[in-house]
Amino acid sequence: MAYSVQDLKDRLGKFSRLDLADLPTPLDRCPRLSGELGGPMVWVKREDQTGLAMGGNKAREFEYSVAPAVDEDYDVLLHGAASQSNQSRFTAAVAAKLGKRCVIVGRKDEHAEPIQGNLMLTHLFGADVRLSSSAEERDRTIADLKDEGLKVYNTSSDGYYLRTVSYVDGFIELWGQLQANDVKPDGIYVCSGVHTHTGLVVGAKALRVDVRIVGVSPSPHPNNEKNAQLSEVANEVCKMMDLQLTFTADDFETRGDYAGDGYGVPTEGGIEAVNLCAKLEGLLLDPVYSGKAFSGMVDHIRSGEWKSGQNLVFVHTGGTPALFAYAGEI
Repeated sequence: MAYSVQDLKDRLGKFSRLDLADLPTPLDRCPRLSGELGGPMVWVKREDQTGLAMGGNKAREFEYSVAPAVDEDYDVLLHGAASQSNQSRFTAAVAAKLGKRCVIVGRKDEHAEPIQGNLMLTHLFGADVRLSSSAEERDRTIADLKDEGLKVYNTSSDGYYLRTVSYVDGFIELWGQLQANDVKPDGIYVCSGVHTHTGLVVGAKALRVDVRIVGVSPSPHPNNEKNAQLSEVANEVCKMMDLQLTFTADDFETRGDYAGDGYGVPTEGGIEAVNLCAKLEGLLLDPVYSGKAFSGMVDHIRSGEWKSGQNLVFVHTGGTPALFAYAGEI
């Protein structure tokens, strides 16, 4: 079944939503980079330009996913991940903006010292930062907060599917910009965790836009291993939006072969991508997410999957502060 843009907007309008991001984000043409790669025209959807606290794609996601924390008067916004987590940094910024307490229960990993990059900003936004080497210790922190009678909103697990809903809205925005530029996209590349990638695929299928959407994972796994999980998320979002669509693993393309040795470990291709974009377009990628995703697109261009005369869109999800913490590797 096909839906109109207005159909989707009407459905999205039924969800509670915060005002966090500067939207629409730009869609930039990259002629120098495209010329260097010698293939299709590359366009960059600047989700790194969402405004608040260099929030990247998280700013668009949190407009939907954190709205229940406001509606239901939660006391604490909580997140836990790597010490240089973009989401921890943005959770702290949103908590500051909303006047809520923020607790970060992160990992004491190799980028925890000195305090810089995302971790420095997380401190600057006033978060209670607790780094630990133990998952058990992090779990105890969460339990202690709840024992104090506080309502704790975990920005990873609470509002989970709403983060995907936000990128149905993101696809509508991107599609409108492409039409305004009279561009028919042949492919869209995005760093694939879960939500941005899945939301784009749902939006494209709902509008019957025939475009290959390639998700490049920041963590190593066999290609397309995650597709069943993404289809389950997509189907849940369709129920929430009352969309008569069904997804299977075959509706997704996820590449795990550009992630290198592990999450947070830079790759040669990712570092090359960071340098290419900076030196040719003044565009800043990061070595954990966007650099790896861009390296996948570069490899596909160089291997001949895409030709001159075609158009590729790279959805830049942000992550700029990590550049400073990874200065030695870069």
